[in-house]
Amino acid sequence: MKCLICGAPYKSPPTWSKLFLYELDSSTCIRCFGKFEKSQSVIDFADFRGTPFDGAVDSVFSLYSYNEAMKEYLHQYKFLQDVALATVFAGKLQQAFQSKEGIVVPIPMHPDKLVLRTFAQVDELLNAAQTSYQHVLSKITTEAQGKKTKKERLKTTNLFEEIQTIQPTNYILFDDIYTTGATIHHAAKILKDAGAKRVEAITLIKG
Repeated sequence: MKCLICGAPYKSPPTWSKLFLYELDSSTCIRCFGKFEKSQSVIDFADFRGTPFDGAVDSVFSLYSYNEAMKEYLHQYKFLQDVALATVFAGKLQQAFQSKEGIVVPIPMHPDKLVLRTFAQVDELLNAAQTSYQHVLSKITTEAQGKKTKKERLKTTNLFEEIQTIQPTNYILFDDIYTTGATIHHAAKILKDAGAKRVEAITLIKG
């Protein structure tokens, strides 16, 4: 096999996870995968207290930190449209979702952005992780959030709308990166207001 990041041939070493938990292969060599740093951040919601989003999200878990290796990975995956890289974190994401109970909901892209990107990067991460999900939200604004401050993002109204009936059960939002948390809180508020019992979130990266 060839590493999807550096192109060097590699052999996937046997691990207990692969033998007994059927962990999916990362399609990368040990050297490349070792450059990604596990997130040590503890995410709290202090900035959302006293806002309309207070209590919308019950917990957030991010797998990795945003370092130089992750920056290069995201650029290659999202902006150079290398969809094969969706498999790099398949095993780790699969394990993360197996530890939770609830309906998995990917943060959606606006249809116009999907045309530009050619694929939904969040959906493909879940597909690679063999994790089932439901599209219950639709993004209704094309306004870019990346360059806004947290305060500006929170003032933005109606980022999403529900497109399916929300059940009184647990939901797990999934996005590729958690930066200010505004996007996750916008989506969670829609779910909670519509009757969701609990809303957690998993992200690949903590920015």
